[in-house]
Amino acid sequence: MTRFKELQRIENAIKNRDVRELEWAVKYCEMRIPIVTMKQHEKHWMKLQKKVQIVLDELNEIQA
Repeated sequence: MTRFKELQRIENAIKNRDVRELEWAVKYCEMRIPIVTMKQHEKHWMKLQKKVQIVLDELNEIQA
């Protein structure tokens, strides 16, 4: 799977509010952050992880 497909998968998870996919997305972002070589890439992955986590937290609050 290319990074483009993975980014599309993350965007779809956010759009569809799919808890399982959002959990995967958080872990994927966590995995990408330590291996990036440019500071702007690190910022991108951290921002994306935060975006996913916000949606996931909202869904968890609704289910609680």
